[in-house]
Amino acid sequence: MYNQKEIAWVGEFFNAFSEQVNHSTVNFTYANADMLKSQSMPYSGNLPTSKDEIVVQESFLGSLGYSDELGQTINIPFSDGTTHDFKLTGILNVKTGDIGRYTAIISKELAEQQYGKNIGMDYYIGLKNAQNMSEEEAASYANTLAQQLEIFDDNVIVRSTYFNLKDENRGSDMLFYFLIGFITFVGSGIVIYSIFYISVANSIRNYGQLRTIGTTKRQIKKMVYREGKLLAAIGIPIGLVIGNVMGYLLVPDGWYWLTTLSVTVGVGLFAFMIVMLSIRTPVKKAAAVSPMEALRYSDYQGKMKESSALHRNITPASLAKRNLSRQKTKSILTILSLSLGGVLVVLISTMLISYDGAAEARGREFPVGEFNIQLNANQSWDTADVSLAGLQQKDLLNADLVNAIESMDGVTGTKRWYYTDAEYRVNDYDDNWIYGFAKEDVSVLEENLIAGTVDHHELVSKNGIILIKDTAENLSLSAQLGDEVKVDFLTKDGQTITKSYTIMGIVSNFNHPAFNMCFAMPEELMNEACKMDCSGTISVISEPDKADTIEASLNQLIDGNSDLVMDTIEESITYYSRNQQLPFGALLIVAIIVVCFSFINLVNTTITNFLSRRQEIGMLQAIGLSKRQLMKMLCYEGMLYSAFATLVTLLLGAGLGFLCVQAMKTMNPYFDYSFPWLVILLYLAILLIVQFILISYTTGSLRKKSLVEQIRVTE
Repeated sequence: MYNQKEIAWVGEFFNAFSEQVNHSTVNFTYANADMLKSQSMPYSGNLPTSKDEIVVQESFLGSLGYSDELGQTINIPFSDGTTHDFKLTGILNVKTGDIGRYTAIISKELAEQQYGKNIGMDYYIGLKNAQNMSEEEAASYANTLAQQLEIFDDNVIVRSTYFNLKDENRGSDMLFYFLIGFITFVGSGIVIYSIFYISVANSIRNYGQLRTIGTTKRQIKKMVYREGKLLAAIGIPIGLVIGNVMGYLLVPDGWYWLTTLSVTVGVGLFAFMIVMLSIRTPVKKAAAVSPMEALRYSDYQGKMKESSALHRNITPASLAKRNLSRQKTKSILTILSLSLGGVLVVLISTMLISYDGAAEARGREFPVGEFNIQLNANQSWDTADVSLAGLQQKDLLNADLVNAIESMDGVTGTKRWYYTDAEYRVNDYDDNWIYGFAKEDVSVLEENLIAGTVDHHELVSKNGIILIKDTAENLSLSAQLGDEVKVDFLTKDGQTITKSYTIMGIVSNFNHPAFNMCFAMPEELMNEACKMDCSGTISVISEPDKADTIEASLNQLIDGNSDLVMDTIEESITYYSRNQQLPFGALLIVAIIVVCFSFINLVNTTITNFLSRRQEIGMLQAIGLSKRQLMKMLCYEGMLYSAFATLVTLLLGAGLGFLCVQAMKTMNPYFDYSFPWLVILLYLAILLIVQFILISYTTGSLRKKSLVEQIRVTE
């Protein structure tokens, strides 16, 4: 395999053994560098080569009380009471310690010492140009190679999921990153438009002066466009370089020059187009002004709707309203900019707080109880030295263990869960693992019943079995009522027997702490066939305020027995919550960036408006506008911006948040809509603080100048 030119890499993998260390499960595994790289398991240092060398996670070192210094000797206590010294040659940069499981990489020498030279090694082959290869092409090559190397077909697996996920992930990932980029571009475009619009408005008189000495409209346009192109020529390449460097540092193995070049060119052109579109309106405005208009130009002039009233009261509130309505385009743009950031923050925050990690933990692994004590097996008896059926032969989850658990202070009950790694065959499909269910589980099965029956007595008397439809569809298993299922069981005396069962019921799902399986049968039939108790997990139900002491007692109970492991609901909640927080957290960062753009736009608009109206404000003060009234007017203007932005944020953000949660609920039922009140209040508080700072700046600037100086302002 190593000499085949079509093969890019060969990963070696052997799952050696598991141990209970400090109440956590540690999987001791041999894997070469290519295998770890293919599984996105980076490490620092060197992989072990001799039997006394090891690579572990930093969190595991911390649990043992060691630093992350390479070359040190670490002492690992095993469940049988022995301790083993290893030289630390590397650190595995994988975060799984928070769910009670660690991975340790050992040398091939130690694996062979434990299991002999002819260990059942798994070889994972990566083909060159696999990203552009179809499943049929890969399967054809794999079969040809197997024939050349005299490998049996049963020992060759081409992963269909790779090709399915490759296309699905490529599309979904590209859509995800495109949306992030597009949102960022929109936010940037609004800021660019605002800056150029304000810049042109402030330079109108300069353009008018240029027109008086012969500058044409076309030349004015070219001048403003050139300014935009110059800024784009400086800013866009800097952004592209920083983006490419960050992309390479984050995922160096995903770096392809052709892809990078095409994306870089595409993003650069799109960014340049955004700049040109953003300055198009300001350019037209600059070119359209005449020399005479420029001399008397005010950024706040425009057509106003004439009132039929002969006189009206002038108040700070009415002045603020008229000031915003005199320049509707700029006001609407600022409000939309603030609203866009607010809507994104509310939307993503809604997704984050609407997810219920505890509900998912309950739905997947902890239907009842807060602790699961289970047999430490994850392989079938036909491929493993120690299988689930092999552990069940030892009767580890016996009545004495259950009595010891139920006698603990704070434990209110226990429940047995049945399953075994029996092999089944139905309609030319074969696989392994089957659920068992007790009489008290029938009510849950009835809630999910699609067809047939789940009556416990009827199934036992007629050798009936139940099909789990959701799992069967995911595994492409086709079966219906009346089909025969043949099952090979491993019995307590080590013999393999075959039993036949009839599909008598079809349910959509079965809430069970074990992983998803296609079939379930009454535990009486399973125990009878195997001639032993087929319990695989015991759930422990506890009082909430005594969970910590119960966990310590349970750990003490199973210490020294590597065949038993324990999972807690808290670990499961942490795991599922973290999986949801990572993608939505990334989106929240994008939303915060857009909010920053919005606030930049607000600051630009407010300060430019103020500078454009200094003379006007001076005239109002000259005819009696007090400082208190001026403060009120500026406050009202800021409040109007904030009020409209808040209204749009609440209505649109809440509406989109509700729709997105409902959409997510179809894919993950553990989403339940919650309104992010805290995020809304925080956003409003920051908006008000920014408004207060702007008002303080503008009023402070006015205090530094006399009325005469303000009225004399010409620009």
